[in-house]
Amino acid sequence: ETMEDIDKNGDGFIDLEEYIGDMYSHDGDADEPEWVKTEREQFVEFRDKNRDGKMDKEETKDWILPSDYDHAEAEARHLVYESDQNK
Repeated sequence: ETMEDIDKNGDGFIDLEEYIGDMYSHDGDADEPEWVKTEREQFVEFRDKNRDGKMDKEETKDWILPSDYDHAEAEARHLVYESDQNK
């Protein structure tokens, strides 16, 4: 689903502009916000693991579902944090 949503040119990859375009629209702004610059760096340094300028299906999977992140544990910690009123 992520590939279908973000891969606007239909080549089966997510390039940098497609990646940024999914989160940010220039709308005539001359300067990008700092977080967009950070996302560009994230793409180059971490998302595009083989440095070919685009994310393939495996790189996209690692971005969406990182293997070193336990979603259940993170959600449990979040729920306890939010509901533990007396800390």
